[in-house]
Amino acid sequence: MCIGGGTGLPIVLRGLRQISLSTAIEDISLTAIVCVSDNGGSSGALRQSFGIPAVGDLRNCLVALADVDSPLSDLFQHRLGQGHGLRGHALGNLVVIALCERTGSLREAVDQAAGLLRVRGRVLPSTEAPVTLCAEFADGAIVRGETQIVNQMDRISRMWLEAENLAPSPGLLAAIESADVIVFGPGSLFTSILPNLLVPGVAEAIRESRALRIQVCNLMTQPGETDGFRASDHLRALLRYLGEGAIDACVMNSGELPPSLVPDASAAGIHPVFNDTETIRELGARPVFASVTGPHAVHLRHDPIELARVITDLAVEQTSGSRWPAMSPAVAGDMVLTAG
Repeated sequence: MCIGGGTGLPIVLRGLRQISLSTAIEDISLTAIVCVSDNGGSSGALRQSFGIPAVGDLRNCLVALADVDSPLSDLFQHRLGQGHGLRGHALGNLVVIALCERTGSLREAVDQAAGLLRVRGRVLPSTEAPVTLCAEFADGAIVRGETQIVNQMDRISRMWLEAENLAPSPGLLAAIESADVIVFGPGSLFTSILPNLLVPGVAEAIRESRALRIQVCNLMTQPGETDGFRASDHLRALLRYLGEGAIDACVMNSGELPPSLVPDASAAGIHPVFNDTETIRELGARPVFASVTGPHAVHLRHDPIELARVITDLAVEQTSGSRWPAMSPAVAGDMVLTAG
C-alpha cells in the first residue's frame, strides 16, 4: 500500500507495477490511497463546478498503474488546448467526473475508470467528501486551501481538513488493516501525504497496523513546505499525526544527485535533504540507505525502478516472517541496500 498524491505517488506506483511484472515476486497487490484536497489547476476548477473532491491525483495514479497496452492511458493525460471553459482540463479528469455523475460515488467512479484502463491494483480516494485543507503557521496565521498554503511560504504548525460528513472512503480502513507494507511518499509532505492522515480513522488504523511502515524521504526540500527540513524533520512531521514508533524504516538516498541540476535548484531555494541518521534512529525508525536516483538521472526525483527495488526488498523481508521489532537507538542498525 502506498499513501500520498501529487507527482510523487505515481512515481513509486509506476516502479512497483513494473517490478511486479518483471520479477518472480508473486501475489503482489498494489493499493494507492490518494489525497483529494488539491484546489489548483484543472482539479480545482472542477471542484468548484461539480462540488466533488479533487480528481487530478487520482487520475495520475490510475495511469501509473494502467496496463501498458491500454490505449486510454495517453488520452487520460491529454489536456485540452482550447474550448471555452475546457482549455487546460485533462481528459481523464472529465471522464472521472462523468463516471461520478453516473454512479453517484467517487469511489465507484474510480473503480470504473480503473476497469477502462486495465489497472493493476486499486486506487482509493482517502475520502469522498469535498475537503478544504487548512493550516496554521508559526506566526498564528490560518490559511485555507492547498495552493494558498504553499504560497504562504512559512513554517506550518498544524493542519486539518474542513468538510461536511468527513469520513474515509468505503473499504479504505479495511485495506489498511490487511496491508503487509505501507509506504509514505515520496512527495509533498504537507499537501500530498499528510492530508490522507487527517481523515478520521486513517492515522489510527495505520498506527495499529501490523504492516511494515516505510517512509521514503524526499531528495530535495520544497519551497513553501519543507524549507530547511532534514530527513528527521520529515519523519517527525509524520509521527506527529501517526504517533511515536509508527514508522519502522526511513529510506534515504545514498546516490549522487545530477550535478548539473543542483546549482539551478539551489538558486531556486531547493536543496538536498540532509540525512541526519542518528536522529532518525532516536525517533524509532531504521535508516535504510540506497541509491534511488538511477544511474543516469536527468531529474531531481526518485527513479521509479530503483525505488521499487528497495521497497520490494523490504517487503520480501517483511513477508518472510521477520517483522522488525520496535528498535531503540542502542540496537537499531543502519541498512544499506544495493539494487541491481
